[in-house]
Amino acid sequence: MAVANAPAVEEDLIRRALHYLNAFRLLVAPTLAIIVFGPLSEALPDGYKTFLAQASALTYAGAALVFLFMHLKRRVRASEMASFSLATDLLLVGLILHCFGGLESGLAVLLLFSIAIAGLLLPLRTTLLFAALVTIGLIIDTLLASGGRFAGTPGIQAALYGIASFVIALGSALLGNWGRKYQLLAERRGSDLANLERVNELIIHRMRSGVLVVDENDRIRQMNEAAHYLLGNPPVRQRSLRTVSPSIHARLLEWRKEGQTSAEGLLLQSTQVAVVPRMMDMPGLDRPATLIFLEDTSVVSRRARDLAQESLARLSASIAHEIRNPLGALSHAAQLLGESEDLGDMDRRLVRMILDHSARMNDIVESVLKLSRRERARIELVNLTRWLRAVAKDFIEYHEFPEEHLQLELPSASIMVLIDPGQLRQAVWNLMDNSLTHARRGEQLPILTVRVSPIRGHREVALDIVDDGPGIALEERSQVFEPFFTTHNQGSGLGLYLARQLCDANQAPLEYVQISGTGACFRILLRRPETRLPAPSSLLETAPELP
Repeated sequence: MAVANAPAVEEDLIRRALHYLNAFRLLVAPTLAIIVFGPLSEALPDGYKTFLAQASALTYAGAALVFLFMHLKRRVRASEMASFSLATDLLLVGLILHCFGGLESGLAVLLLFSIAIAGLLLPLRTTLLFAALVTIGLIIDTLLASGGRFAGTPGIQAALYGIASFVIALGSALLGNWGRKYQLLAERRGSDLANLERVNELIIHRMRSGVLVVDENDRIRQMNEAAHYLLGNPPVRQRSLRTVSPSIHARLLEWRKEGQTSAEGLLLQSTQVAVVPRMMDMPGLDRPATLIFLEDTSVVSRRARDLAQESLARLSASIAHEIRNPLGALSHAAQLLGESEDLGDMDRRLVRMILDHSARMNDIVESVLKLSRRERARIELVNLTRWLRAVAKDFIEYHEFPEEHLQLELPSASIMVLIDPGQLRQAVWNLMDNSLTHARRGEQLPILTVRVSPIRGHREVALDIVDDGPGIALEERSQVFEPFFTTHNQGSGLGLYLARQLCDANQAPLEYVQISGTGACFRILLRRPETRLPAPSSLLETAPELP
């Protein structure tokens, strides 16, 4: 909503006032017609005055209809329409007043009324001009009626009406000026409040902390996007807080009973995100309601962790540079030693161990160096479905992985996302490598599923990498993205950490999600192209579900 300006407000005020002025004319026009054509017309003297009064009354009625039509069609500016129509009123009413004997007829009240309306709608200079013309007309009419003498009762009445015209003009102009100023101030404040309300709604709708509004029956009335995601994207029709999140419902009952709740973090089972619920009453509503803030503690901990890990990455990079040269020399020496024909089987086994562990150490060094020299993300528009098919094909060929063990659950339609395709490829590859390593049961290969789930009504797409392995233990889920944490004896502990760093660089959050009936599931939230920013229609919008 744009901030209102003074000319626009004045035009709007005048246009609204013209509604009432036109309605007044439609009432006055038949009244004047009845007067000049009815029994009262006998008071008119014979001659031109009868014809002039009847012609003026008919002209006034026709002008009233013309002004109404032009006002409804908005073909003329409201200020110009008001000036011209009021001048016409003064002229025609003045002629009828003259025909009925001047001030003695009592029609001079209509002149004063027109001047008052002009003062409210028009500038002071124009209003004073109308007042001067009315005064001059009354004086001339008095002189004509009294034979050129301006004295006695008619003269006093003309003088008083003239003074009253100027007083009414000044008073009404002052009131009109005050009214326009207050209207402009009200329009500006209303516009500021509307803009502020839209900003507040947008902030609440897009803020990282989840916001819920729960009624007295523990039913969710509204929620923002963050709360919808933290609660595991529940169905739109599912409104019961007890069903959606029993743990938050238990905290709510504790708060209602004791007036306060525990400050300890709460792990949401649907998304495995740690939150701290904060409750407060919402006064002033027609029904009791409770406002629940879900503060994602992982955001603060992630910032602290990123600062520590950034320092660790720089230190590790410097150490990796120092290790790389002697490691290369050691590997080269082992290769040369392995080519010797005098080595026995035990010695060759030891040489193979040196080469294997050198290769493993080299992988760790390469991963650390990738973290230290990671380039800025180059965001571009990517067709996600076509891109995933190409990555899956390369993964199958590189690992000689059975095609039936890699399932793609992709929409038939193309889905465009904003991402750096090179960095996303490295992140997805790391996640699939991680699933291939940890979901394997002996010699039995795991089944990997790559699933794309567009989120309706949102500007995000969920990309899931799912396996059929044992999953990740509950006590280890908070550590899987930490550097050098691994549960495999041949793992470096940098694959998931590097994948999250790459996703964070593209503003695509990577989280571990627990889905019943599957093993480990890693979800990347990718951004769709933003065509327009939707305006919230209420304080909080209910987020829709995944299809």
